[in-house]
Amino acid sequence: MVPYYDGTNVLCLRETNAYDCILWDNGCTAYGARPVQCATYPFWTRLLSRKFFWNNEKKSCPGIASGKLWTKDEIMNQLFLYEHNDPLHFSKIIREGKIIEN
Repeated sequence: MVPYYDGTNVLCLRETNAYDCILWDNGCTAYGARPVQCATYPFWTRLLSRKFFWNNEKKSCPGIASGKLWTKDEIMNQLFLYEHNDPLHFSKIIREGKIIEN
């Protein structure tokens, strides 16, 4: 769990020490059931907001600007899914065997 923008705790995947996804091993090991954040990448709000962000992301992701050509409607649908993805919030957390209200 990690703190979220609204002060609640949300569930998130751990990353490796190099900040790589723990589900990545020469490809996504959970591709068919990957989280919305992964499934909608790279069509995230920030990356689509400015050409600079898109081009900067392209430097670290060889899949951007190659492969399938997406239509505007497909991209907008991915953006909608990303922006309306509500993380799993926890109202209670367990710390040292005790339930603590969030």
